[in-house]
Amino acid sequence: MSWTRLWAVVLAVGSGALGGCEDSDPPANPLPDAGTVDAGTSDAGTDAGSLGEPLPCEKAQGVCAGARRAVVDGAYEPVCTARSYGADYEATETRCDGLDNDCDGVTDPPTWSQVASLGLPPHGGRISSVRVTDGILAAVFDREAVVRVIRLDTALTPLGTTEIPVEVQDASSLDSVSTRLLRTSQGPALYYASAGPGGDHTRGHLLLLDEQGHRVTRQGEPEGGALLFDQAVGDRATAAAVSADGTRVFAAWRDASLGTAGRELWGTLTELDGQTVVAPRVLMQVLAQDKVLHGVDVMGLRDGGFLVLAQELKEGASEGLLRLQHLDASLQPVGEERTFSVEESPTARLVDLGAVAGGALDSPAIVLRSVAGGERALKVLGNLFGEGTTRTLAVTTPEEVPWYGAAVTARGLEAAWLSVSRDPQGGDSSFGWRGRFWALGQGGTAKDLSPGADLMPLHRYAQWVMLEELPEHWMGALVMTSTERPEAHTLQAVRYCAP
Repeated sequence: MSWTRLWAVVLAVGSGALGGCEDSDPPANPLPDAGTVDAGTSDAGTDAGSLGEPLPCEKAQGVCAGARRAVVDGAYEPVCTARSYGADYEATETRCDGLDNDCDGVTDPPTWSQVASLGLPPHGGRISSVRVTDGILAAVFDREAVVRVIRLDTALTPLGTTEIPVEVQDASSLDSVSTRLLRTSQGPALYYASAGPGGDHTRGHLLLLDEQGHRVTRQGEPEGGALLFDQAVGDRATAAAVSADGTRVFAAWRDASLGTAGRELWGTLTELDGQTVVAPRVLMQVLAQDKVLHGVDVMGLRDGGFLVLAQELKEGASEGLLRLQHLDASLQPVGEERTFSVEESPTARLVDLGAVAGGALDSPAIVLRSVAGGERALKVLGNLFGEGTTRTLAVTTPEEVPWYGAAVTARGLEAAWLSVSRDPQGGDSSFGWRGRFWALGQGGTAKDLSPGADLMPLHRYAQWVMLEELPEHWMGALVMTSTERPEAHTLQAVRYCAP
């Protein structure tokens, strides 16, 4: 074989990125990885034919299938590295590319981590998340008179926690508080609201944060943050959204004070410093006196207006109507209200599919739970102000209910959920739940990404999944697991691939 031809063979067989060795314990005296090809380490003059037929590599799955040992420094690699396995090989898999890069038989594996121990378990109104420059912020109300802002990096490794004092009206009941992390024109912000102990008052506040989750205090601002509203109605604010330009906050809450029982929905619009743009006013009233409003959500539109969504139910029932109203920048109704019939406990949420879906009123959609042939499904209602469309996003495992989260990413709508059933062992009604974690993966296929073979122990307040987009096709989700004996609640994070 000529030197020129041999040099081409060495380059073709030995090319690739740096990699590690076997996943098991290494040899007692391992040879160093040959590293990048250069004249000092590769023997281009060795005739590979004189070395005999190269043996197969140790790993034979994934990108390693069919790999044989490369020639390095005049000899075949004693232990295969990326020189033999190729450029797609990784000793420890980090890429979200639809390949089994470390050749262990698992493609794009999820990674789980424990973020924090929690105090009183937060329901979905007392925890929220937002994407920031280098990761995710999560805000948790799990103890009295303070909110904890937890910072995680893009690998969902906890980096620290900031405790911020807040002004709540009923310190004896954290269920009187609701919160939402928002992205404003001045950076991330914490919106929170609380109701009075007698069901006779509601106050909403806004705290600006920096990208690390620390409070940004403005001159003259009260300790509890900018006061957005202070109203003699008896429910915590249940929803908040930012205007398209990020300069104003739209907040909405039910009037659940004595004698009304949630038959009116109120809202207000303010500047970030609390200056009133639109004074609190009634946005929606029940269509019949035996109905109540539940499950309020709001969203800012790209045309400067807003959407408000509420579920109307007959008292004691679980089926009813979803009512959707388009509001202008002054919170005045635009056009006719839209209604959609829904089945048992839909847990409906507004999402904006973005400009790719069309104009400001073409892109909003509603994600909700639905009963389909005895199974629970996640569905998407689209074209809300046109003829309306319905598509199934995912179907849960039989006899189980999805506690879900949804997020719109650069690749479209993503969803993840806990597929939940009652624990047959019984126990306290708050702890008698168990489930597994599922998410949409490649091609929109539902995939079980649970951390092990056992079902995850859950609390009834864990009916939420905080979901955020991460770089390089990764998604990040936060969920809560709980045990009754000993009583403990843990915020868990899972990073998974959604190419």
